[in-house]
Amino acid sequence: MLGCCVVCVAAAVAAQQTPIFRAAVDMVQVDVSVLDKDRKPVRGLTAADFTVLEDGKPQKIATFSAVDVPDPPAPLPMGAVTWPREIAPDVQTNALPPEGRLWVMLLDDALLPPDAQIVEAAKRAAASVVNHLNPADQMAIVFTERSRAAQNFTSDHARLLAAVETLQAGRSLYKFGWDTAPNPSSVCPPPVSSDGIPPPCIYLHPQQDSDMAVRVASMRTLEDVADALVALPQRRKVLVYVSPGIPVNASAASAPNLQRDPPPPKSLLAPPPPVPPGATTQMPMMDREAMLTILSGMPALFRQMQRSNVTLYAIDPAGLGGLASFIQRSLSTVLALTWPGQEPVDGGGQVSLGKVPVTMDLAHFETRLALDFLETAANTTGGRAIVNTNDPEPGIDEMFRENGSYYLIGYQATDPGSGKLHRLKVNVDRSDVEVRTRSGYYASEPEPKKPSKASPSAIAMANAISGVLPSADLPMHVSLAPFATPGKATATVAIVLGMSQPAPKEQTVGTVTPQTSAFTADGIGKVSQQQFARVALFGGGPTDVARYEVLSHIDLPPGRYQLRLAAYSSTDRKSGSVYADVDVPDFANLPMSLSGVVLDASPGLTASPRDALATLMPIVPTAERTFDARAQVSAFVKIYEGPKASTDPVTFTVRIVDVAGAPVFEKQDTLDEEDFAGLARTVNKHIPLPLLKCAPGAYLLTIEATMGKTAARRDVRFAIK
Repeated sequence: MLGCCVVCVAAAVAAQQTPIFRAAVDMVQVDVSVLDKDRKPVRGLTAADFTVLEDGKPQKIATFSAVDVPDPPAPLPMGAVTWPREIAPDVQTNALPPEGRLWVMLLDDALLPPDAQIVEAAKRAAASVVNHLNPADQMAIVFTERSRAAQNFTSDHARLLAAVETLQAGRSLYKFGWDTAPNPSSVCPPPVSSDGIPPPCIYLHPQQDSDMAVRVASMRTLEDVADALVALPQRRKVLVYVSPGIPVNASAASAPNLQRDPPPPKSLLAPPPPVPPGATTQMPMMDREAMLTILSGMPALFRQMQRSNVTLYAIDPAGLGGLASFIQRSLSTVLALTWPGQEPVDGGGQVSLGKVPVTMDLAHFETRLALDFLETAANTTGGRAIVNTNDPEPGIDEMFRENGSYYLIGYQATDPGSGKLHRLKVNVDRSDVEVRTRSGYYASEPEPKKPSKASPSAIAMANAISGVLPSADLPMHVSLAPFATPGKATATVAIVLGMSQPAPKEQTVGTVTPQTSAFTADGIGKVSQQQFARVALFGGGPTDVARYEVLSHIDLPPGRYQLRLAAYSSTDRKSGSVYADVDVPDFANLPMSLSGVVLDASPGLTASPRDALATLMPIVPTAERTFDARAQVSAFVKIYEGPKASTDPVTFTVRIVDVAGAPVFEKQDTLDEEDFAGLARTVNKHIPLPLLKCAPGAYLLTIEATMGKTAARRDVRFAIK
């Protein structure tokens, strides 16, 4: 369904906390960009340089912080080691860096024309945006049509690039309804002049533009993304809109209906009925209503982005003249536009009664409308439109440079709880700069107290799991590892949830209530479960933080999922959440495959319940990935042979390399048919890791299995302290 992929950013969100500000219901927090005349960030300003006006009245700045985002890493030279940059950790956390920006890239596949060059250009531009991201950045990728390809917020470049690679052309025909015009041979009068040229046929005009619904869907998706980002006022938010643009014909949509179409002549030999002076054909009624929907939504969309300080950058993948060329080719096959003797209209693509546009004029006219939409959206929100160029790289560089430095300012709200809209303006005590920030905010409105049968812990977890971003009130991290389930099409995902909270002064036994919800990539499918775990917390340790792990699992069919895990701790009455992506292989139909990799460590953290994963593995796994060199750490993985396995042996390789790519450990085994005996057709591998050989630093554990042309690989990053 068009536009339904915004699930990855469209959830209702409570205000999120960052380490920069202490959360307070009466604190207004804004992020401010200050650019010089060349649109470069102005650094080094202090709170004394700023004046914050709410409804025209100056406010006292209570909190101030300058954020300078490090530049993205430079391209690696040929032959350089790439894993430290390209392979994401297998443990995901809710500790988002305060300098991290939120990016949403909206790939407008619904309006992407079926032109191979334009589609590839869109992929290259989108991939370039991903490669410019800083490690602290989070990005979500949204599609206007193919919602199942969407990717929720993540810093994993591999997942983002995989989503970009799925981009395909949409359903837009770019014929603007002329393909629905009547067949000229059936309604137009035959030639009556001596030169044999037929007179203009007043009945040749569009009946309905099939692309109009697609344009409305693109607009709706933009609105949904903007609405979702409003709820995240404390981080820099950028919307990258990769689209050829929405052609919005305001004059045609608002033109008066001066005359209904005259009836066709009773005979093709009869002359056409007279046309009153000044009569025009109006846009078909359904198209007109759709166009008015887009037009009426534009001011509200731009106001919403301004108020929430969402900056939109538009990238036209069609390049210089690309869309016009495609439209002209598309229209060249339309009979109504090529019927001999038609009188071309003056004024480009505008249509009047009894006249049809020249295809080249119409192509350029509609392209200009589309580019106008991109430029208006970008300029109104303080961004820029990267258009009329076949090389978007300089514009993308500028986009990241402009958002590389900003200021976070907080002040006391004047009327918290009123729900009213307040105008905001931020001035800087310099005349040569441009200041960009949101133009207003709605004061929080107290929620009506409704009787609820749910427990406080259930309500807290529901709130923690419903946000666009996870809640960091309770620090959490998680590792996920899928395992095949013998005799079933579903797989079991092992979950190790790491948690930390203030240590009690004395030994305390508390209850931790984790809840897991698994969403499919498009956000439609959902599986939920809840459990209880008793955890003993000890005080008087070397630190004032108690750290422990909760073990669980969830059964899922093959596919891409985002798992949202929330937990409530009874000892400090806090809840938190962490979101993690997992790919569940189709183990039952693969010739050969690997389970996920889990690690165990001794000494290790307290885990509860310790036997929660005993049916999957003979170890108690941990989500820790930083170890003392003297610890005993091992990896566990399963190798599966499917029903379509070949008779080739399986080569199993374990390798550890350091950040320079130097090998630290390597071991290779060969598994024959006899090793996979039994109905399960599974081999367990428990691999001790030689940490004493490792100096302090970062390492990559790679486990590979190959059987003929079938290969599987798992990577785990870890560190020695």
